[in-house]
Amino acid sequence: MNDPPTTTTTTTPLLRCDICRLTLSDSNTLESHFMGKKHQKAVRSVDLRAQQEGKAVYLTRLGALKLPEVHSYMSTFGTVVNMQVGEHKDIPGRLHHIIVEFENEEVVSVILSKDMREKHKVEVPGSDPLRFQAIKIFERKFKERARSPSPPVCSGVSHDQVRLRLALLGDCEEQLEELVNLTHLNKEEVQQRVDICKNIQKTFSRSQFSRCTVYPFGSSINGLGFPGCDLDIYLELGPPKEISSNPTSLLNNIPVTMTEQQKVRAAMKLLKEIPQCARLNPILAARVPILKFVHRPSGIHCDVSFKNRASVRNTEFIRFCTETDTRVRPLMVAVRYLARHYGLAGGGGGLKMSNYALTMMVIVYLQQLEQPLLFTVLELQAVAGLEDDLINNWNCNFCQDFTRLRGLPANQSTTLQLLSDFLQFYSQLDLATVVLCPLLGKVIPRTVFLSTTSTQAIFPSIPFFLGPTGLQTDKPMCLQDPFELTHNVCRNLPEKAVRNLVNHLREAAEVVTSCLVQETRPVGGLVNLFTMEVKDEEVVVRENNVQSLLKELEVARRGLFKNNIKIPLLNKKYIGWFCETLQKSEGGDELVGDVDLGDSLLLLDCGAHLVEVALGDCLRMIEQEALIEQEAYMEYFPVKDFLKTEENDNETIITELNFKEVNDDQEVPEVKNVMKVEEGVDVDSGGCEFVEVKFEATSPDPADQSLKRSGSENGAKTPSKKPRLHPTPVYRAGSGWTVWSQVWVGRRKLGTIIEKGDLGTLEWETRISAKVMEGEVRMSEPEVA
Repeated sequence: MNDPPTTTTTTTPLLRCDICRLTLSDSNTLESHFMGKKHQKAVRSVDLRAQQEGKAVYLTRLGALKLPEVHSYMSTFGTVVNMQVGEHKDIPGRLHHIIVEFENEEVVSVILSKDMREKHKVEVPGSDPLRFQAIKIFERKFKERARSPSPPVCSGVSHDQVRLRLALLGDCEEQLEELVNLTHLNKEEVQQRVDICKNIQKTFSRSQFSRCTVYPFGSSINGLGFPGCDLDIYLELGPPKEISSNPTSLLNNIPVTMTEQQKVRAAMKLLKEIPQCARLNPILAARVPILKFVHRPSGIHCDVSFKNRASVRNTEFIRFCTETDTRVRPLMVAVRYLARHYGLAGGGGGLKMSNYALTMMVIVYLQQLEQPLLFTVLELQAVAGLEDDLINNWNCNFCQDFTRLRGLPANQSTTLQLLSDFLQFYSQLDLATVVLCPLLGKVIPRTVFLSTTSTQAIFPSIPFFLGPTGLQTDKPMCLQDPFELTHNVCRNLPEKAVRNLVNHLREAAEVVTSCLVQETRPVGGLVNLFTMEVKDEEVVVRENNVQSLLKELEVARRGLFKNNIKIPLLNKKYIGWFCETLQKSEGGDELVGDVDLGDSLLLLDCGAHLVEVALGDCLRMIEQEALIEQEAYMEYFPVKDFLKTEENDNETIITELNFKEVNDDQEVPEVKNVMKVEEGVDVDSGGCEFVEVKFEATSPDPADQSLKRSGSENGAKTPSKKPRLHPTPVYRAGSGWTVWSQVWVGRRKLGTIIEKGDLGTLEWETRISAKVMEGEVRMSEPEVA
């Protein structure tokens, strides 16, 4: 019999801030602590203490004395370096105390000596007869202020304990069951979260928001929460009561219609008054503004949001899925714990995907099985008699009554088999080319989504969710929300994170698959999932990578690209719109057919248009047509169509250019030199498809160059037809952009004030720029981009 693998306990070194007398858990927490306001204040206090200790005295009982008289008197003892004044709170205009700092410690010793201590008297100016004010002088002492106790650390899952308990079991199915038992929230932890919600409800009910409703959501509610997990709360404030006549009311001057940022600020004012709420931190610039705080008695971290109930409905849907089949919850717990262990999910942001997105991946997998374990959202919404629950015009309701649903086909797979198949499914799937759709329970190629006809056929009677402000299908991973169909829940996940996720799933699939058969099962079973060494695969450089393209150019030509902007143009829908709009502007009625993504001229036109929209329409810069001042530039031309050549000493020499077939109106620069074609190439037979020609253009008179705005207040400009010098350009000289307005100053802050709402990104950014420019002073000299 094989012995279970030994487990070694690694002790994480404790990190301590000696100034704040605080123990921290990891280096990230330490770094954020050092940048925090409390630590910075403590540092200033230490610096002040080091500066003044032994060199300062404390003066009080100053009567009617003013600062000049006190300074004059204290200067008789030595050089006064600094004076800190404290005014009398009860008697306006009078001094309560003064801290006087001297140049050296000897002066303080003299002032505080036994002979002088009771003899300090200062002449009161203007007194008749002459009077003196007896003042009290003490040593300047620094009190040790007791720091308010930090909230306790909320106990989480002990991974060492999990590994030890799993290693004691020989059956992998039992290991999965034990993992679920070790990582679930117990009754006490659930009750703590319930009490927090009740207390928040009571606090707000005593304020102007008496009709406030608290909705907990997320892992604490859906049955997938681990010990120590955050508590997510949606707070529906409701309409406030009439404004109180009490001038000290915390919520006076609150508008009837409030933005999410205003709701965060109002809630913070209320929660500040609750001793149990510590470390309140408003996050106003996020897509969903939230208020963070720590529940002091339990240490539970809480996130309060105010957007809408969509998150609550999502939580209800996940919980419904866990109750549909007994194998669903263990599978979700195993996947989430594995991702948490390797830092692949949890909290979202950076290289982590959200737990919600990871759970949706499991749901889509279970929906698309030949014998599915879960219903599709579309089927749950199609139940007769079910009323719509519209949130932001999206139906978020679904049937939760199993008696009204059809029976799902029998699926005999074990939980371990499902885990193995899930890992293999996603490790073999090209996530960059598909859309994961829990609404339909399918994995759909992205090319289908880019076709309006196909999308409308697949999604009957569903509101259109594509377009500029619709579902973002151009991201490394696209996972459509089951209810808000314009929301890609993985839109912020970078390509590296997706690649890292797939690599871990591939390694985990090998481990779990080997556990299915007794003969191949490794020692320890599923414990081997936590000892994997996953290496990041080498990144394959794509053809549209700017840097890789520049490396292929000559050094002299590479220098023309000083500022590079990478714009992905593989969205057929956008390019189709561009071509159609361009045709209409030229008076054409013919609709655009299939878009050729290999047409480099078309891609350059689209790229130029996007740059004009971003810099001109959104950032209000002024475009200046490109000036090529006595600089040579290169173009490529098909030899057979436009060049006449002759043979000279076994070399093919260009003798004439004919551009009339390309564009009769285009003025062609003078050819200054000829480029030789390699010896032995038969030009006429098409052996050389392109030949490089060097031109030199004369700069236009700067006086004739007109500056123009590239956009309007109402949105993007219509793409204009560019003169086409040849059918296959390799690059094009771009325009210059002049900046007269500092549209970047305060932009992020204004973005939190001006609500986006139903506005498109373009119109929203344009409004922000216009707001920044209101009343600003125009720069005396422009900056050129």
